[in-house]
Amino acid sequence: MLFLFGLPLAGSADFLTPNVFAKEKAPLLSKEEFLSSDFSKFFKKQEFNQALNVLDSLLKKHPDDILLLRYRALTLDKLNRRKEAIAVYRKILSENPNHVPTHLFLGLAYARDGKPDKAVEELRWVVENSGSENYRHWAQAQLTRVRQMKKNVIKKVERRPYLVGKTGAYYDSNPLLVPSESGLASRSKKDGVDFPVNLSVGYPVILEKDMRVDALYIGQALLHDRGANQVDFNSQGFALNAKKRAFLGGRAVLFGARYDFKTNWLRSNIFSTVNRLLLSLETSFWKKTKTHVYTRVSYSGYRNDGSIPSISSRDGTRGGLGVVQYFYTAKDFRTYFFVKEEISFADTRGDNFKRGGSLTRLGVHGPLDCLGPVTFDVSTGLDYGTYPDFSSLSPLDLNERRDLRTDVYADLTYHWKPDLATRGFYRYIRSENDNGFYERDRQLAGVEVVFSI
Repeated sequence: MLFLFGLPLAGSADFLTPNVFAKEKAPLLSKEEFLSSDFSKFFKKQEFNQALNVLDSLLKKHPDDILLLRYRALTLDKLNRRKEAIAVYRKILSENPNHVPTHLFLGLAYARDGKPDKAVEELRWVVENSGSENYRHWAQAQLTRVRQMKKNVIKKVERRPYLVGKTGAYYDSNPLLVPSESGLASRSKKDGVDFPVNLSVGYPVILEKDMRVDALYIGQALLHDRGANQVDFNSQGFALNAKKRAFLGGRAVLFGARYDFKTNWLRSNIFSTVNRLLLSLETSFWKKTKTHVYTRVSYSGYRNDGSIPSISSRDGTRGGLGVVQYFYTAKDFRTYFFVKEEISFADTRGDNFKRGGSLTRLGVHGPLDCLGPVTFDVSTGLDYGTYPDFSSLSPLDLNERRDLRTDVYADLTYHWKPDLATRGFYRYIRSENDNGFYERDRQLAGVEVVFSI
């Protein structure tokens, strides 16, 4: 029996028993013509759109050719146009209901389309009716996989609450302090140890094959040593996070939407409230790549507007539009490097905080198998911002209010289990301004524990 890409070109042993199986119609196109067509070349190169065009041209001459129809269904399946592929398979079976290869590939298409019950039905038919031992073994192996997939799906769709968190301790060479506190401002040495805690408690209110919506509580706290509770910070809020998978032009696309509301507290007083909306799109345009596009907008309200609200108020809208491009290595998908670019703005009530800027970041992630279940991350970023309506309350030059922040980050993460890891990290941040007034160096180094329940 002759095969092309694993699918039989002509009849098989299943058609040697005429009392059980209807004989397949003879192909109108010879196998020599088919193998010599451009379809074979395009299919082998995985250029499935071109392969489909060739098949459609051949089908105009031979519209009832079963061989061409089978390969058209297979090519549609490769293009993730599975509903169309399934329709072609079913058309073939309507004329040739006992054709074993079509039942087999229809079952596989159903499995990939997320219909395990229909996949089991088709594959079981092959196991019970095929006169070919090879087909029975193939179908039985796929049947076992589909049944396991069905069990996993049932397990995955079980809705239950979960907890994701991160905590640890790190050295901070230059923490942000409250300048109005004379006792703190007089300290000649400002370095210390910070203790961050980040927690998210979520529940999937909608959990379907191609869509998920989670409701979350989000909490954050940052404590400082030496009893400096004047700079302790915490944030409490909730979020709704939605993900939807769809296919556009045969390309898988993951759409995301998230809304956050947070109240931020400095010392024991409320500091600000934030409403934020984040929209995203994720897909792959080239092999071994991933493209993530996002836009964000938030509105922040602060309790104290300062002495001149029209100048000093930070209340207002902030937002940005960005793209992150990931490039994976040819050997595996565990190693990648990325490029991030974002254009941002701040439109506040006070002119001193109106801002336009851009952020660029480069990084690489990968495993260090020589050290065990260890991964590393290295990245560097450049954040530039201008304040076009800056109004100075001091002798500062109005044209020199431009910020430039650079930082370098590196970490090593040891993965004890899928839901537990320990991370050691270092980060250097350099903030400066054209007038030198806002210059600041900061180094952070410490250990984090990342966990989920």
